[in-house]
Amino acid sequence: MTDWKSYQDGSAALDAETAQNWLNQVVATCSTLDPDLILDIFTDDVIADLGAVLLTGKEQLRPIIRERYSRYTHYDLRKTVRAVAGDLVICDARLRWKSPEHSTLQHTRAIEILQVRDGRIARWDNASSSWSATEG
Repeated sequence: MTDWKSYQDGSAALDAETAQNWLNQVVATCSTLDPDLILDIFTDDVIADLGAVLLTGKEQLRPIIRERYSRYTHYDLRKTVRAVAGDLVICDARLRWKSPEHSTLQHTRAIEILQVRDGRIARWDNASSSWSATEG
């Protein structure tokens, strides 16, 4: 396992185990549903390609994070590293959630490519699909 400091200073490559440990911290932060804590996992100049929208900078991401995480009434996120290449972490994300607009359990599955810089997400590419638990 690569320790994070060795990866950060460039003396070791990021490996899957270290990436998964980092990703577990990201999931724990998201699970707080606290927008300020969640925004702290991103760099100030983050690029977020969420499919329907491309955001540049934390200030553009802030309203989406605040709105999204303030609406959840149930939130269960799991992320699994599928590959690591340089500063990229590719993961499978699975979310079960409810909100006032969706009182039945909803599911989201995403493939994400996360570019990591200084322990934060510098680029977030997300391709996802969501469905209701009643849809199978």
